[in-house]
Amino acid sequence: MKPFEKSWWFLLLPVVLRVVGSSFISVNPGVKVMKGQSVFLSEDDLKFSIPREKDVCKVEVVINEPITQRVGKLTPQVFDCHFLPNEVKYTHNGCPILDEDTVMLRLYRFTETETFVETFTLHVQLLEPDCNIIKMRSRALEVPEYYGLSRVIDKNVLAFDYDRKINLDCTISIASSESHLPAYGQLITGEVQRKQLRGDQPQSFFPGPMDSLGQQCRNGSCLLGQGVVHNKKMSCEEFLRLGIRYQHLDPPSPDTDYIPVRLDLTDRRSKTLHKTEYAWLPIQIKGAIPNQIPKAAPMAKFMLEVDQFILTPITTSIIDAEDNETPKSLLVFNITKPPPRGFITHLSDHTKAVGSFTWKDLSDMLIAYQPPNSSHTERRNYEMEFEVHDFYFERSLAITVHLSIRTADTNAPRVSWNTGLNLLEGQSRPITWQHFQVVDNDDIQNVRLVTVDGLQHGRLTVRGVPSRLKHRTHTKESGHGCAPRGRSWDQAHLCPPALGPQPGRGGCTRVAAAGGLASEVHSP
Repeated sequence: MKPFEKSWWFLLLPVVLRVVGSSFISVNPGVKVMKGQSVFLSEDDLKFSIPREKDVCKVEVVINEPITQRVGKLTPQVFDCHFLPNEVKYTHNGCPILDEDTVMLRLYRFTETETFVETFTLHVQLLEPDCNIIKMRSRALEVPEYYGLSRVIDKNVLAFDYDRKINLDCTISIASSESHLPAYGQLITGEVQRKQLRGDQPQSFFPGPMDSLGQQCRNGSCLLGQGVVHNKKMSCEEFLRLGIRYQHLDPPSPDTDYIPVRLDLTDRRSKTLHKTEYAWLPIQIKGAIPNQIPKAAPMAKFMLEVDQFILTPITTSIIDAEDNETPKSLLVFNITKPPPRGFITHLSDHTKAVGSFTWKDLSDMLIAYQPPNSSHTERRNYEMEFEVHDFYFERSLAITVHLSIRTADTNAPRVSWNTGLNLLEGQSRPITWQHFQVVDNDDIQNVRLVTVDGLQHGRLTVRGVPSRLKHRTHTKESGHGCAPRGRSWDQAHLCPPALGPQPGRGGCTRVAAAGGLASEVHSP
C-alpha cells in the first residue's frame, strides 16, 4: 500500500466501521480527464443509493485537505447527490507533472431524526491530450544561465490549433498570482540591450563574468520597453506578437520552471464560451540542478506532550520542514502514520480528522491534536509519521513525531468529547453520548450544565427524556446564518464549523446542552 493510500485509510476507517458494508455510494470508479481540460461528472462516474424522494442528500467537497485537488478543482463545493449532467465539473490546471489526482468528498444524508455522514475519495486519472489547442513547437524554452533570458515566445515557439473559420475569438490569460508561477522568474517584454565594450577601458579587452547577459539582467538594466508582464489577458495573436520572454531571477532553483496560461475560445456573435484549455509552458534553466526533496528542520523538537482530553495545537516548534526551492508557505504535510488514538484536526472544524495540512496553517496554529476520550491512570506514548511535499510534488523522507499523553491531575469536570451536530434548517436533533461527553473524577452525578452563550439560530429543549438525551431545535425564522459554533444547513447553503467548545482552551468551555441550557465546564 502506498503512503498516500495509508494516509486516507485512517480517515475512512470510522465510516467503514459504522456503515459495515452499507455504504451510500453505489458507483465510484473514478473519472478520466485530459490534462488542461475539464469534464462533467455523470452517474457513470459517481452515483449514490439514496432515493430522490426519501431524504435530503448533499455532497461537500472537502477543501482543507491540501494533499487532494493538487492539480485541479471540483466545483461546485456543495452539490446535490442527484446532480444534473452538466453541474459537477473537474477542471485540470494544466500541470504536466502528475498523472493522477484525488478529490475528497463528504456525503450528508438527512432523515427526520438522524444525519448520516460518509467520507470518501474520487480518483482522477489524468491523460495526455491527443488534440489540444496549445501546442509547443519545441520541447521547452531554455534559459542559458542564472539570471538569463529565454528567446521570445512567438509563433516559432508556440502555436494555437483551432478552426479559425467558425468565428471564434481566441484569448490568452496569464494567471501568475493564482498558480504561484513562474516560481523562479518573471515574464518581461522589450528588447535586450547588451553592455557595450569600450576600447578606452582596460577591462574591456578581457571580458569577465560581469559582462554576461545574465549578470547584466540581475537588476533589469538590460531591458527596454514595456517591462514586467503580470496577470494579463490578451488575444492569442497579440500574445505571440508582444515579444514576451522569461527572465530567471531566483537561484538556487530547479532546472525547470513553468509559465501558466489559460486559453479561451469564445463565440464572436453570442459571446458564449466555446472551450477552455490550461497549460504550463516549461522553461529549462541551463546549469541548474533537478529539484531536491524537502527535509525536516533541525530546530524542531518532534515531540508533543498533551493533557488528557485537551485539544492541543501543533506548532512549528514541534514539527517543521525546509526546502531550498519551495517557500515554506507552500509546503504540504501528509500524515502517513496517524496516531493510534485520537486524531489530528484543523481548527476550522475540530470535530473531524484531517490527513494533511499546509505549513502556513501549521505556522498559524490552526493544526491540533485531539486526544482520545478515554481516561487512563498512566502516561501513554505513541508515534506518528509525516511526509512533506514541495511545490513540485517531491516528498521528504518519513518524519517521526513522538506523542505523549499525560494523565489529568485535577478533580474538576471536563469535556472529553464533542463532535457537534449536523442538521437541516428547521430540524431538531438529540444530543447524545456519542456527540457530547463530560468526565469527572469524583462526583459526576452532581455535574450540572448551565446556559451561558452561543444560541442565535435555535433553541435547546427538554422533552421529558433522561438528562443525557437532549434536543437542539433549529428555527427557520432565524435565517441562513450560523451560530458561532454550530453547523446549519438549508437546501443550498452550508455554514461551518460544527457545534462545539472553544478548542484547546482552559477556563470556561461553552457547548450546547439540554433544557434550554448550555454547559459551562471549568477545566484546568
